[in-house]
Amino acid sequence: MFDFSTPVRGEPVEVALPPGLSDRTDPRTVLRRLWRGASFIVLGGLFMVAAAVAVLGLLTPVYTSGIQILIDPSDLRVVDNDVSARTPQADSGVSLAESQTKVIQSDNVLRRTVEALALDRDDEFAKPDSDNPTIVWLRTALGMLPPAGGRDPVNVAIDTLQTKLTVRRAERTFVIDVLVQSRDSEKAARIANAIGDAYFAEEAAARTEAARRASDALNGRLSSLRRDVELAEGKVVKYREDNNLVAASGRLLTDQQLGDLNQQLVTSQIKTAESRSRLDQARKMKAGEASTALPEMLQSLEMQALRQQYATLSRNTAELATRLGERHPAMAEQYAQQRDLQRLIQREKERIIETTQKDYDRAVASEAAIRKSLDRAKSETVTSDRANVGLRELERTLESRRGVYEVYLRRSREASEQERLNSVNVRIISAAIPARLRTWPPSPKLVLPIALLAGIALGAAIALSLGASRDRRNGRRDGHIAAARSLRAADA
Repeated sequence: MFDFSTPVRGEPVEVALPPGLSDRTDPRTVLRRLWRGASFIVLGGLFMVAAAVAVLGLLTPVYTSGIQILIDPSDLRVVDNDVSARTPQADSGVSLAESQTKVIQSDNVLRRTVEALALDRDDEFAKPDSDNPTIVWLRTALGMLPPAGGRDPVNVAIDTLQTKLTVRRAERTFVIDVLVQSRDSEKAARIANAIGDAYFAEEAAARTEAARRASDALNGRLSSLRRDVELAEGKVVKYREDNNLVAASGRLLTDQQLGDLNQQLVTSQIKTAESRSRLDQARKMKAGEASTALPEMLQSLEMQALRQQYATLSRNTAELATRLGERHPAMAEQYAQQRDLQRLIQREKERIIETTQKDYDRAVASEAAIRKSLDRAKSETVTSDRANVGLRELERTLESRRGVYEVYLRRSREASEQERLNSVNVRIISAAIPARLRTWPPSPKLVLPIALLAGIALGAAIALSLGASRDRRNGRRDGHIAAARSLRAADA
């Protein structure tokens, strides 16, 4: 009979693996591998720290300086009629601020900066091309050699400055940050401040150019408007001459004559009434006694003298009559003298009446002449009124053209004056100063700990990898030994 407990040659033999190869993720195994590779971990950390120090020493430091510009959407109200006044509207301020960020980055502003600081002669911004024939040939073959216009130092400096310039606007503000990078902190500050000055100069130049264009456009239009005004004035003058509409002090002569004649007629009527009153009084005076008082308007120097002599003679006659009596011979001479004075006074009265009559006749004639002239002026006024219809139409055309011309002329002068004004409400709220810390490369305080951690991680990975390889070799060797022992035991 067969003994089934005896192993048969050629059947598979189960081999027991060492305990270390059954579970390679065991924490104790990992710790053992790390402990055995501690030298790699230390060396990895030291290597990465040394490499970081070397790289930091080789890298060129870069410094960043910047300015802050406040853009006010509403401009300064220097004049009432600004050429390019900004009217704040809803959501227009944000668009305006964003537009200004593009203006700051424009070639015009950067060109002003490059020319002001001579950056086209700075190796950092306009590095000259290599003169090595091999490099030149290689760049030409690869199409990397720029054309002649692209090799202009100013254009190269502008392109380089654009790569080193950062312009951004803080959210929900009208403040624009202008940041410039350079290998020299003082140079970065100078460039940032120069960009601010160039931006202000560009804005002022743009306003001046806009005012100049407006002034040129208005001046070009003024010549045409001036011809229109002169043509309209010529039509008005010719129409006046054709219709005999002569004006003085802004009024037609017929209207002035009519007004003057009306006033003269009233004055003449008053004068005629006064002359009539004096004539009536003079006629009443003729029948009066020599000693009767006369109105002031009828008195004359001769009449006053005669009446004074008559009064004196009458008083003397009365005194002689009292002393000598009425029948005394001397009284006859007194009475004769009284009669002579009475005749002289009567003759003077007649002369006054005649003079008053002549004054009255002249006043009546003058009034009649004025009435006749007034009637003729009224007839001429009616005729001129019909002609005034066309004249007023021509004058309205003239006034409208003259008004437009004066508006354009005043606006042209205002635009010319605004070429020397700067109403931009923009200011720098923070000037650039040299940076104390570099922007690139990062600070060693940050780089060295990261390099140390990376070196330690790299050393740990190497230690784990080497430990795993060593465990696999040991496991295979132990397995072969165990298998051989089992086979020998089976044969025995």
